[in-house]
Amino acid sequence: MIHDLTEQGASILRYKGSDGRLRVSMRQLDETRSTNSIPAHSFDRTEKLAPGEVVDIEVDLLPVGLAFRPGEQLRFIISGRSLLGTMMPGNREYVPANTGRHIVHTGGAHASYLQLPLQSR
Repeated sequence: MIHDLTEQGASILRYKGSDGRLRVSMRQLDETRSTNSIPAHSFDRTEKLAPGEVVDIEVDLLPVGLAFRPGEQLRFIISGRSLLGTMMPGNREYVPANTGRHIVHTGGAHASYLQLPLQSR
């Protein structure tokens, strides 16, 4: 039972993969620090979305080194809350002030991609 620290199963003993977080209202990139492979956000302004507005965002993932074997898969999950739950039992989960319907646009004029730095052995 020690490995189940939260209701969602987060644990230091069971790695769930890399994590990346970005509030869309804080999407402004720092052009001097950003590179083609790693976006750097300035966090110097808040840019709220207007109803129906669609914007591009770049979310960087925490660096991690993983080895994948043939046939294994990578799963990419987008969520409006932490899927790992709180880090310590008994702590309340953060509830954001955002409300309403949130839409992630993919394909066509809004093509999305996941950019990974891959190295083969």
